[in-house]
Amino acid sequence: LAPPLAPDYAADEVGQLAVAFDDTLGRLRDALTRERLFTSDVSHELRTPLMVLATSCELLMENPALDARSRSQVERVARATEEMRELVKTFLMLARAQRDEGAVASRATLREVGDELIGVWRDTIEQKGLTLHYEGRGNAGPVLYNATFLQSVMGNLLRNAAHYTDSGYIRLTLQATSFTVEDSGVGIPEEQREAMFKPFVRGDERRGEGLGLGLSLVQRICDDQGWQVTLTSTHPHGCRFQVDLSSTVVKGELNTLS
Repeated sequence: LAPPLAPDYAADEVGQLAVAFDDTLGRLRDALTRERLFTSDVSHELRTPLMVLATSCELLMENPALDARSRSQVERVARATEEMRELVKTFLMLARAQRDEGAVASRATLREVGDELIGVWRDTIEQKGLTLHYEGRGNAGPVLYNATFLQSVMGNLLRNAAHYTDSGYIRLTLQATSFTVEDSGVGIPEEQREAMFKPFVRGDERRGEGLGLGLSLVQRICDDQGWQVTLTSTHPHGCRFQVDLSSTVVKGELNTLS
């Protein structure tokens, strides 16, 4: 929120330049405000139709006449609806955080989020013939994190691993204030790794109709929360994502001391 430049200059060439700077900065602020409002408003409005979808799936599942194939399809719709609800919640909280609305977030430990997401993703991963390893549950500390953001980061990394791994394993490992997601998938070339965290960027092994927003959202949340995400390769192929949450611990300790 830089102050305007024009009042500090006379009405000459430099003053005209200051006016142009002020005008450009003002339009940039308006554009950012509209983008944040759009994200918030759309996220808010999407919650109602998603709730209708979720409720309809629950009612269909209670129908005893539903055959096995139809039940499987309804379960798939229900899972996709729940993923969309979590994504909408994440975008809404990000928009509110950027507008300093002080949104109240639920808190959870690293182990609680890990346990929940392993339960969500286990069937999907194992149905592909992959081995799912879940390690370090006893190492996770008692620190509480923003549950929505942590679920979104960890969930997107598990989804990415499941999507791009055809054989081998996926491993989620918890540490005291960090976690890693490893896989034996196709991997990402070193020269493409930095770009993969940008919006709408997808790797060479494109699959499905995704827009390439998963890793971008991971990076955006980590930037917002002060977390650090790094991407390295595994041997002989695959990816290893590590998310360091320790800055949250430091921030919390400093707030307690103050």
